[in-house]
Amino acid sequence: MTKDSTGPSVAVFGGGIAGLTCAHELAKRGYAVSVYEANSESGGFFRSSRDEKGMPTEYSWHGLGPWYHNAFDLLRDIPWDQDRSVYDHALSRPIDFGIFPEKSHSRFYSGLLSIPHMVGFSKRDAIRWLWLMLKTWTANERTEQRYSRLNAAEQWKPKLSRTAHLWWRSCFGPWIGSDWKNASLHHAGQFFRKQLVTQPTYQHPADEDGQAWSHGQRDGWLLFRGPSSEYWFAPWERHLESLGVRLFLDARLEELSLTDGKIERATLASGEGIEADYFVLAINPFAAADVIQRSPELAKLEQLRLFKPLTADGPHVQVSFRLAFAEPVRLPRERMAAVVADSEFNLTVFAQEQAWHKDVSLGKGVQSLWTGTSCVSSQPGRLFGLSVERCSRKEFEEEVKSQLFSCESLNQLVREANHGRDLKDFELLEFEVWHEWDFSGETIRSPQPKWVTTTNTQPYLPEQRTPLPNLFLAGAHTRTEADVWSIEGAVESGRRAARGIDPMVPLKRQYRPIWMKALGKVDDLCFRCRLPHLLDCGRVVLAASAAGAALWFALR
Repeated sequence: MTKDSTGPSVAVFGGGIAGLTCAHELAKRGYAVSVYEANSESGGFFRSSRDEKGMPTEYSWHGLGPWYHNAFDLLRDIPWDQDRSVYDHALSRPIDFGIFPEKSHSRFYSGLLSIPHMVGFSKRDAIRWLWLMLKTWTANERTEQRYSRLNAAEQWKPKLSRTAHLWWRSCFGPWIGSDWKNASLHHAGQFFRKQLVTQPTYQHPADEDGQAWSHGQRDGWLLFRGPSSEYWFAPWERHLESLGVRLFLDARLEELSLTDGKIERATLASGEGIEADYFVLAINPFAAADVIQRSPELAKLEQLRLFKPLTADGPHVQVSFRLAFAEPVRLPRERMAAVVADSEFNLTVFAQEQAWHKDVSLGKGVQSLWTGTSCVSSQPGRLFGLSVERCSRKEFEEEVKSQLFSCESLNQLVREANHGRDLKDFELLEFEVWHEWDFSGETIRSPQPKWVTTTNTQPYLPEQRTPLPNLFLAGAHTRTEADVWSIEGAVESGRRAARGIDPMVPLKRQYRPIWMKALGKVDDLCFRCRLPHLLDCGRVVLAASAAGAALWFALR
């Protein structure tokens, strides 16, 4: 039974996480919400599908960190069945991240103190790594305005040994979700701050894997226990329908019409006109920039004029792929994710059956299904000397298999659990790439370009509110406390957009310890006075004090 809404009308353009979150929050409060999605299914970059053989395939890697406060709050509000929410039923236990070098042994994350060993730090590396990390954590204006323009990998390079730097930057793809060539020092620092220092701790019910468990700061990431469209978006769509939300697919926004300082009408590519009291633009920023440029009056407005420079770096190429094996590939650790440290394409792989519910079908004849992502698109591969952007479909497949199968530390664990057999010894039924990627050998394209934060985007992140009283923005490309392109950023932005329409919409804030806030305020004063970072100033003062004390004792 669908609920009839009689409140103000809201047209949400974009059926991804941000748009559906905004629709969810407003429909709960009596608004008449319609969602218009350009694709033939909802979910945006986080959707899944199945191929003709029933094998599940995901657009991209989906992880949920312990600082995903708005995301977890939302998942609790989506029913799975009469007794459980999606939060209760659909989330896996934490995955076990490890660094897998090509010619060494694997190293796994097990808390803050394990990081130096995990990424091959010497004591000197660890101290210099932590010093730069602390500088990002104890800065406000400095990190927002300066560190956001500095490449993280380049800033750490002179401070770390060659191997430590190589292994450390390999974490950026799977964790930050960005090409290490484009990730900023600001975003690397803020991401790991939230991962290592966050509150509260989340409680999860017992399941077939064991007793009730908790998830908090420094714990691993969670996955869904099945394909994302089946375990998140399908129950979400059913719930939204029960709230009265109308979802229109294959409905691409073409134009917004401005009259007397308000959006009067939206026009779809089909020519259909949409009228509403409020409009929410929750489409990807490249599509939003095109819509705005087609309306010269909009392109001049504050917030909206930011879209052109926001998208100047172009789309991010992160290609998801699957290896389907005809027999089980056992692993000695549960829910093990492998970051292939020496991979030119920054590969990360994960055996889906380790996290998915036992009833989830892997496809016809598939006994083990490994999902992977390549996160660096411009680095030449080892076989053909071609980057992901320049590979043909077959060349990409051969490069991935070469980089993966030659990883000795990964093969060590596979041999340990499979009577001495290497990964390449298992029959590979299929190598599948997300179906929307078009490899031409000249470039790689997708009909839905993906945006991520880079060293050139921080100044241009738009707010959810615009100068027009009935137009709002949503998406992980807008300004949020999550402050990085992520599931949490998308959910938070959807709530912020909805909150602009209805102030009663809830919002969870990111946690930051008092001592970090206090030091950040002091460093703001240093930054405005054009002084070095507070910690660097303190080091100079301590050195000068020590030298003065030594001189005083020498002259006595």
